[in-house]
Amino acid sequence: MVESSDPEVVELKKRLGIPPTVILKPIKILIGIPSRGMVSIHFLSSLLKQSIPVNTSVEYRFIGGKEVGDARNKLGEESLKLKSNYLLFLDEDVIIPQDAIARLVNLGDEGRDIVAGVYYSKQIPPQPLIFKGRGTGSFKNWTVGEILEDVDGVGMGLTLIRTELFNKLKKPWFKTIGAEKFTTKKGQTVSFSTDEALYFCDKAISKGFRITVDTGIQGVHYDCKTDTFYFNSKGKPVAVRKDKVIFPINLCRE
Repeated sequence: MVESSDPEVVELKKRLGIPPTVILKPIKILIGIPSRGMVSIHFLSSLLKQSIPVNTSVEYRFIGGKEVGDARNKLGEESLKLKSNYLLFLDEDVIIPQDAIARLVNLGDEGRDIVAGVYYSKQIPPQPLIFKGRGTGSFKNWTVGEILEDVDGVGMGLTLIRTELFNKLKKPWFKTIGAEKFTTKKGQTVSFSTDEALYFCDKAISKGFRITVDTGIQGVHYDCKTDTFYFNSKGKPVAVRKDKVIFPINLCRE
């Protein structure tokens, strides 16, 4: 809360019967969207339908023409400049449910550092972009509606981050590392790669920050090149291309 000395504000407060020291400072959210210029009508429609929490101010930034890690770093800097409470990453190929932003902010306001919804990889079979450990694949031991508090990795396409984290982590916050080879002390050659999302998650976890996933927030991953939707249906991964189910096989045959 902040106090204003503006005479008009003071007079308005008197008329409304609000005590002099009570002026609510709105929560500020920067919605950051790394873009490859492929924004679909499905994504925009889901964004326009969002239920924004009361007393919340929202700004939008599209960053185009940059590698995704660089775009996310730029959006992190923008969030600090704006002094926003949160940076919400939305990817232009993730269709989000109407209550996504409200639910993410609600969990953030309870003190969580990083809060994510769920969306699935663009592959057959689709995999939830939730991780617990590295080299073990997606974490699937959950049911829709659970709040997961002990994961250590998520995709960034539907993720809310408390802006103050960026002041506590060294740059770059996001970095894509592609198949770099290293030689161990025993002379073994190993290959390592990671995307910008897991790079950030590892950095945040190492500093004691925690990742929360609301599995009740289910996004739909859309591939505009093939007109394919990847999502969760009744607890199971499903892929639909041009209005036809292509996964799982048993549904394809029905």
